Amino acid sequence: MGNKIKILFILPSLRPGGAERVVSFIAQHLDKTKFEPKLLIIGYQKKAAYSFNNIDTEFLNKSRVLRGITGIFSAIKSFKPDIVMTSIAHLTMVTVLQSYFFRKTKFVSREANIKKVSRQYHNEMPSFLGKVLSKQSYKLLDLIVCQSKDMASELIEMHPQVKKKIVVVNNPITKVFASEIKNSTLSKPNYITVGRLHEEKGHCRILEALSKLDYEFNYTIIGKGTFKNAIVDKANELDLKDKIIWIDFTNEVPKYLMNSSVFIQGSYAEGFPNALLESCAVGTPVIAYHCLGGTSEIVEDGINGYLVNSEIELKNKLIDLKTNPMDKHQIITSVMKKFSPEHIIAQYEDVFINLITS
Repeated sequence: MGNKIKILFILPSLRPGGAERVVSFIAQHLDKTKFEPKLLIIGYQKKAAYSFNNIDTEFLNKSRVLRGITGIFSAIKSFKPDIVMTSIAHLTMVTVLQSYFFRKTKFVSREANIKKVSRQYHNEMPSFLGKVLSKQSYKLLDLIVCQSKDMASELIEMHPQVKKKIVVVNNPITKVFASEIKNSTLSKPNYITVGRLHEEKGHCRILEALSKLDYEFNYTIIGKGTFKNAIVDKANELDLKDKIIWIDFTNEVPKYLMNSSVFIQGSYAEGFPNALLESCAVGTPVIAYHCLGGTSEIVEDGINGYLVNSEIELKNKLIDLKTNPMDKHQIITSVMKKFSPEHIIAQYEDVFINLITS
């Protein structure tokens, strides 16, 4: 392979979000001897939450994806990429339609969520036009990257014709800490949950389980969202408000994870839970509800945490971990062997090379 493979990664913004963090991370860490990556951001540079120092980056500074269509066209025309990669469905739709004008370019989409969940919890029922555009965009795409096996299965169920276009690549651990992991010396357990405050994230069923504990603890909730008032009401109802520490946003999530006893995930579904993965990466065990998505691909029962099906199970596992803590280095090893940056980036590189050479 003589020339470098030119890849244009397109994102709606660099504001806090799983797709934004993962795609920008992949773009910046590809082998520069084999690839020439570029980031195209539809949104505003001043709102960027993630670094873009290690890659050529262009901001269109537009408020909406639809206002960036001509900018996307111009960027593809001038950069002449071998591959264009997008994430987030509405951006993929407007981008892949431009493949009619760029026949030599391969168009790749990274699926960002489980669509059943979007329908149930976000009322995201596609319009007739949306269904038509979605069907057409899947037809035009050359490759579709799914974060988990469940995500791939759902997509094949909805669009059987795309089966041969799908590859499953998990998300990487985007932050690795070389500092020595110390065993906890907390006077009482510190539990933590990180994620948007939304009904699908299951905060209320976590609170129900915590209310059944008969010992002292603190519970940190990091995130913001429209469901906060309902969570606060539930905490008040269960007399837990004095045990909860609320943090809307912080750039120091890993520090909070390292200083916690257990990461608790109450979600009813997850695409691929980055915060849960990051918790394991710093040696903090996790307890998560069985749910649709990539959670079961991360959690190894008894190795880095537990999967549960009820509030009683969650309560009992919290008690178990209080008296029988897991080895932090064992937890870290369990995820690093499968989700290290080097491992996942290598998978993406193989995917891109195979797409161009096949």
